[in-house]
Amino acid sequence: MNDTPDLDRAARTIAENVYVAFCRQATMPAHPLEEQTILTRLVEAIRPQIGSGSPGAIVEAANGALSAWEQREPEVRGPRVIAVNQIDGAVTLG
Repeated sequence: MNDTPDLDRAARTIAENVYVAFCRQATMPAHPLEEQTILTRLVEAIRPQIGSGSPGAIVEAANGALSAWEQREPEVRGPRVIAVNQIDGAVTLG
């Protein structure tokens, strides 16, 4: 399928934007080694939703990955995604 790399790239862009925005506002210890693990989990959650036509599904997937992270790491607490722009990957947290 020709669009697979584009969908993967879109999922990665959204995941990175979610991670950066979350970390800016979150209460969390500094664990830089976890960054790639969290990004991978965000991409894995978001990727199946890309192209579904439903930004709400992407929001739910991203928030599910953030909630799972917080459950594993009780000292991590932060905002949730409230909007995603599938075109440019921009996210809004609140």
